[in-house]
Amino acid sequence: MTPAEIRQLLTRKHLKVTPQRAVIMDFLLHTDSHPTADEVFEAVKDGLQGLSRGTLYNVLSALVDANIINAIAVEPGVVRYDANVSSHHHFIDVATGDVYDIPWEKVQSLFGVLGDEYNVADYQVNFYGVKPRKMPTNAT
Repeated sequence: MTPAEIRQLLTRKHLKVTPQRAVIMDFLLHTDSHPTADEVFEAVKDGLQGLSRGTLYNVLSALVDANIINAIAVEPGVVRYDANVSSHHHFIDVATGDVYDIPWEKVQSLFGVLGDEYNVADYQVNFYGVKPRKMPTNAT
């Protein structure tokens, strides 16, 4: 997404276009690492002189509230941010803490599993395990 497209997105979502919002949004759109607020801060602070953590948290909150990004909790007490707002799941590597997107269609549909007792509108599955560092070339 270009800077002009980011400005258009913010405007469409009725958010004032500020340098902080534009830079933070640009960073989130160009990473698939699912960063924490602290990781976002470290990544953008040099490009935003005088950025406070309070401003960062306010920007992240506004972007979440506008459904431009998602806040995901894949580990206790830690919120990560994801600019991929399409339906998808996550794999969390418990050895490294890395979070990977899993395409929606890779998980069998769970709509209706709970029967009539619950009216499920949406869901997200988190998988936990260890991602192999190198896939075997001749797996049987």
